[in-house]
Amino acid sequence: MQVLKESVRNSIVEGAILEFFEYGFQNANMRRIADKANITVGNIYRYYKNKETLFREILLPAERAIDDLERFDKELNITAIKTIDDVNQIVTFVMSVLKPYTREIYIMTLDSSGNHYLKSKNQLENMIINKVNAYYPKKFDRYLLKVVSASFVQASFAVFRDNINNIRRIQDMITQLVVFYFRDMGQRLF
Repeated sequence: MQVLKESVRNSIVEGAILEFFEYGFQNANMRRIADKANITVGNIYRYYKNKETLFREILLPAERAIDDLERFDKELNITAIKTIDDVNQIVTFVMSVLKPYTREIYIMTLDSSGNHYLKSKNQLENMIINKVNAYYPKKFDRYLLKVVSASFVQASFAVFRDNINNIRRIQDMITQLVVFYFRDMGQRLF
């Protein structure tokens, strides 16, 4: 029985990230992944059952990072988005959690009809709805918050997708989106 090596697994994952980043899931090719990893295609199948399994593995860290976003209430002492300092704290926290996974988030948004995207999108939308409800108890109709959060998440994913190589631009745009959607929400909507 052959021993699986972590260095080979890491090469496969890095090659797969590059391949899925460039071609998306549907057009990704296991042969090109193998070439990028400097191994044979057959060797990939010793580590991963199929392309879907490999795809799930490369998105798992990004999905965990998105899970981590829910802990920001414990990290930050924000009860409403009233000032630019509130916004900056939130965006700095979000970027510190997601920055290592910008390529994976980009890949996830390319696969916008896939389970990974839908799970993460729904998770983020629900988190936003719950945060706004916590900031402004019983002030907003849940359906309105669903529409607002879906729009915000879609816009945020577009920012990641369109600015993948410019982390500063992503951070600036996410800051502007948070201000646009959520600053003084309690006073703007009646």
